[in-house]
Amino acid sequence: MTKGCKATSEVSGGGGAVEAQSESGVEGGSVPPLPEAAITPPTCHLLQAPIKSPFDKKEYRVIQLGNGLRALLISDLSKKLSSEDDEGLMHFLEHMVFMGSEKYPKENAFDYYIKKHGGRDNAHTDMEHTTFYFEVQERFLNEALDRFAQFFIQPLMKVETMTREREAVHSEFQMAVPEDSYRTQQLFATLAADGHPMGKFTWGNESTLNVGIPDEELHKKLHELRLRYYSAHYMTLAVQARLSLDTLQEYVTSIFSLIPNNGLSCPSYKHLEPPFPVEKFHRLYRIIPMKEYHSVEINWALPSYLKHYKTKPLHYISHLLGHEGKGSILSYLKKKVWAVGLYSGNDGSGFEHNTTYAVMSISVELTDEGFKNLDQVLLVVFQYLYMIQQTGPVERIFREIQQTEKLNFDYAEEETAIENVENLSEGMRMFEPEDYLTGDSLLFEYDPEIIKNCMQQLVPENCNIMISSKSYEGQDVCCMTEDWFGTKYSVEDIPQEWVKEWSKPPENPHLFIPSPNKFIPDNFDLLKVEEGATEYPRVLQKDEWGEVLYKQDQKFKLPRTYCYIYFLSDLLLQSPRAAALLDLYLNLFQQHLMEDIYPANMAQYHYTINATERGLVFKINGFSQKLPQMLELLLHHMDTFEEHLDEKSFQEIRQQQMKSYHNAIIKPENMKKNVRLSIVQFVHWTPYEKLKAIVDVTSKDLLEDFVYKLYPTCHIRMLVQGNTSASQALDMYNLVKTRKVKYEMQVVPPFPEMRTMKLLQGCWIARLKAVNPADTNTSVINYYQGKEGTLMTEVLHEFIQMVMDEPVFDFLRTHEQLGYHVYCTNRNTYGILGISITVNTQANKFGVQHVDERIEAFLKEFLNTVRNLSSEELSSLKDTLTSMKQTVDLTLREEVDRNWGEITDGEYLFDRLQRQIELIKDITRDSVAECLESLVSSKTNKEYRKLTVQVVGASNPEDGTPPALEGLLGEDNVVKFLGPCDKSAVKDYPAEQFITDIASFKEKLEPYPVTKIV
Repeated sequence: MTKGCKATSEVSGGGGAVEAQSESGVEGGSVPPLPEAAITPPTCHLLQAPIKSPFDKKEYRVIQLGNGLRALLISDLSKKLSSEDDEGLMHFLEHMVFMGSEKYPKENAFDYYIKKHGGRDNAHTDMEHTTFYFEVQERFLNEALDRFAQFFIQPLMKVETMTREREAVHSEFQMAVPEDSYRTQQLFATLAADGHPMGKFTWGNESTLNVGIPDEELHKKLHELRLRYYSAHYMTLAVQARLSLDTLQEYVTSIFSLIPNNGLSCPSYKHLEPPFPVEKFHRLYRIIPMKEYHSVEINWALPSYLKHYKTKPLHYISHLLGHEGKGSILSYLKKKVWAVGLYSGNDGSGFEHNTTYAVMSISVELTDEGFKNLDQVLLVVFQYLYMIQQTGPVERIFREIQQTEKLNFDYAEEETAIENVENLSEGMRMFEPEDYLTGDSLLFEYDPEIIKNCMQQLVPENCNIMISSKSYEGQDVCCMTEDWFGTKYSVEDIPQEWVKEWSKPPENPHLFIPSPNKFIPDNFDLLKVEEGATEYPRVLQKDEWGEVLYKQDQKFKLPRTYCYIYFLSDLLLQSPRAAALLDLYLNLFQQHLMEDIYPANMAQYHYTINATERGLVFKINGFSQKLPQMLELLLHHMDTFEEHLDEKSFQEIRQQQMKSYHNAIIKPENMKKNVRLSIVQFVHWTPYEKLKAIVDVTSKDLLEDFVYKLYPTCHIRMLVQGNTSASQALDMYNLVKTRKVKYEMQVVPPFPEMRTMKLLQGCWIARLKAVNPADTNTSVINYYQGKEGTLMTEVLHEFIQMVMDEPVFDFLRTHEQLGYHVYCTNRNTYGILGISITVNTQANKFGVQHVDERIEAFLKEFLNTVRNLSSEELSSLKDTLTSMKQTVDLTLREEVDRNWGEITDGEYLFDRLQRQIELIKDITRDSVAECLESLVSSKTNKEYRKLTVQVVGASNPEDGTPPALEGLLGEDNVVKFLGPCDKSAVKDYPAEQFITDIASFKEKLEPYPVTKIV
């Protein structure tokens, strides 16, 4: 029994506070008058503690405050050191409560406090709730909680702040406009019944928050909305820290009891009809996407299954429909070369699953051939559906899913504290206290009737079909326009002959339910720590072919192992064709691999295969027992790659790869990145260069010009870390080396190191026209290049970024309102340090000259701020940076990834953090100011080197059409450089400072020497 609380089994009937719900349907329709909000004295009741994993060392306590707020307290001492909602108004309210409170009136005061003390914060609004979350150093937690609680106690929400923050909401919406997932989701919302909240436009933009509504009225609506929905008894709160439960309880009780309770019943949608009437929903939609692809999506609108979380019928069904192993829908479609990917199920978001309905979707990414045979693809889907409906629920499959989810829960690696409290606070709305930790993860009860009931609703007669294809463009097919995102689409009845055939389809012998999973482990023993075990990875073997490093885990004590393999080759530096062939090889390799590897994925074994500028990286991890078998499987598919390669698959996958390049090219953010790297790196191949290079390649080219050359000439770097022995690590290394023998392995010369180009002194401008004329988003990065890095300059740069992080946001976003995404970044380009500031804005809002000028104005002000740091401020900031570096690795993966970064960079400084902590002591105000001045001050620094890359979006996006793949292939170069603009109110740079050809500009540059920061 804890002081100040009395035990009770009573469970509050309401939702939450790190998560504050914004449910907008009130039973009975109209909103009753708001009563005077009551503030209750700081008391609490103790609720039932949640069930936890046997390996979870954290302690938990659930309390309910006198005002109705429920809180989950997490002590981690084991670690060492809506209907009345105007369109988008709840989203706007989420933004506004950050802008100061009666107790802490300065705008962005909370954000400043959190970042000053090494933390971060964010918020997001879903269909039925809003979630606010943050993390901060523990010694500042109490005051941070008090500042946080003021969002809900007495936020200011001033009119003048509202008019500025409205611009941020609109900018956020504009950034979403080119994204196909958001465009399709909003079109889906139009299928809702008139007046139903599911049909609302929840983003908010300048039209819904400005046009036709006076600021005074909007301001009044915001305050009414806050008083109605930000009430304590609707809120849930989760707090995690390395503090005792009693201390956390004292913090929460004293602070959060001050949140008012408005006394109104919790909002409900129970009085509403189902959101999607069949006559409106059961149609076929054709959509023109922004990106280059074909897909077909089959949707069903089902009743909500939130209350059935102990059985999770949607999880069971999506496991079968989304399976990628033998007998699955995708496996069959891949063999026919009709599809490259399939997603099935429900993503768990508020849009796809809430108290009014749940969506079940099957989305198939089609090849060109699959699009031509769309009717057959759909038939295969319904054949599988009919087969599992006739079979009915299979207990073996349910128990297998149950077993793997239990293993993942019991032996889970820690989430970060901020991710943990975010997820838990949202789950607290739906689960009983004892299930707060398990409710979202585990399957508790096998209930075949619930599963069967859900399955039987997935019939052709009530499905919705959405077909997306760039090929509809110019065909006079999609002549309708969605109101908010401008999506072009058409709607028609689903052909009755299709529905008739799907209702009782012919049997397909190639489709069957999954076989028992042989990858599920049954041995979770931890190995004894070997004699001579080291704190850092050590080299087990180094030979002419490569090296393997090894570290046995002594800290996390989980039966998991990580194995990372880097195949380095200078082949990829020789031409964009070689780099494109690597992308194509990996795409084909993973297509061939998936059927066999998928059962391992389901048993919590994971892998990634990625292309880098210097080679390819295989990463595998999972339970230690069967990880060598997974490695064997990957290597076997490397051996047999040529046997699986057929010309038809090759042509279709090559086309998919070309579309992937196209989709990267049309995004301003990607163009900005690729142009900058093309200038500052000795070698960097852009998506456009790779697109042009891959057009005519054949399967023979792939084998002879790439595969046969890569493995014999590559150099291996390998790390094995976790619950494994040195001999097992050596065995895995030898398995990898054996594969090189197949390709007549050669002695590999030392790998040529990557180098960075030294920019000319002064400021250089690469101004480009965005590729997509239907996208108004503009992206600007100002990059300030420094010198060869040392450990001390590395620490100084990190200190500068930490101090700059909040002021750059406050200056350029909050006050200047330049755009939604504003941030600063440390840059380490192969040992050459620098710093950058990025602003994403809209072309019809601000010109790039203005953005650049305001960035420079900020830097001038920030430099003065640094010069005037007091001794106390400097000491506090140094303590913050030290604390951030002293934070222990939370998971084995985190430690492995940090070690792997040292290996891939070739620096091997595994004690980097400890060395940096010592150097932080030497930081002075003058050393910080001198470092910053040497980067960003053109007046006092003769070595000033600035590159600004400005990708200019479309001023009139509504008149533009996204370019098709064929259109890009017809261009000599998609990089269209722009010169100075005389029409801007801000004076532009001289013409001679503009880059008009990257190759010509780089001829004037010299590379820095190879640099390692050690």
